[in-house]
Amino acid sequence: MPLGKTRDKILSGLSRARGRAHRYTLWRWAIAIVFTLLIAALPLLDVLRFDFWRGRHMWLGEELGLVEVAKRFAFPFLAVNILIVVVSRFLGRYLCGFVCPYGALARLSEWARFRGKTSAQRLSGWLALFVVCLLLSAIVFVFWVDPRVFLEGSPVAITVASVFLGGMTLSFFGCLFWLGQRFCREWCPSGVYFAVLAQNTLNGIEFAHPETCTECKACDKVCPMDLKPRELSGGAYRGGTGFYPQPLSNFALCIRCGDCVVACEDVNEARRDGPASLRMGWLPEGARDAVDRTQPAADELDGGGWQVGAGAGAPGPAADEEER
Repeated sequence: MPLGKTRDKILSGLSRARGRAHRYTLWRWAIAIVFTLLIAALPLLDVLRFDFWRGRHMWLGEELGLVEVAKRFAFPFLAVNILIVVVSRFLGRYLCGFVCPYGALARLSEWARFRGKTSAQRLSGWLALFVVCLLLSAIVFVFWVDPRVFLEGSPVAITVASVFLGGMTLSFFGCLFWLGQRFCREWCPSGVYFAVLAQNTLNGIEFAHPETCTECKACDKVCPMDLKPRELSGGAYRGGTGFYPQPLSNFALCIRCGDCVVACEDVNEARRDGPASLRMGWLPEGARDAVDRTQPAADELDGGGWQVGAGAGAPGPAADEEER
């Protein structure tokens, strides 16, 4: 069964049993909405806008030349990127799990692909996703072109602007339709960058209560990165796939989305048998130092499967079938 379909069946079933949205879901959508509104406000309020139609480039409400706006934007842009590096280095890939707009939409694409019971329901889901892609593409568009081009522009300007906006929307939607979260697992260049930064963080998923684990493996099946959450600090490595070099520890690849914790909490809540086996947050002192993190040679890895370092346990199964 494809990874996305397995994820959806488990997470949607647990959600119905829970009867309410999980706290991680609420945080994820709240952060996504706030960040999207803040970014959309920049060009709409003339805080930052490059207008390649009329040449009215704006910075903090002042109309300046293209080069001058770019120079003034360079420092805050650099500062934000330094902050991202620091956050990723010490906290891990929470930006991927809770902030990335593509990651949020990839979850919507799973919903559109698997939750509809009829063709009409699935079609309505895809249409809703297309509208969201159009809105996000429009936000990117207004950073570069004044939207009044569609009302006041020449036929040529309107045509070029329409192709620009339509091309972004279709590219975004097509990536979600054909790749979904496989893009995050294999092809995201930012994900590779964050994974390299996050290899030695002291924050992430901990197998805190193994005594309550029932070996249901729901945590493995819902992980969007196709990892083994109970072994995140146990020395496991995955062979290179897509843009990801080999090998990288699954601790570095983890996007800290918390789906494994959601599944574990809900299963333990249904059984009412002690605390959840998995937790997400700061790891206790020495939790990473005690494990063997010896990096295996590339020829010891079975393709894209898992190889566990000495003393860390038996090798895990090969990755599940990719979502289609």
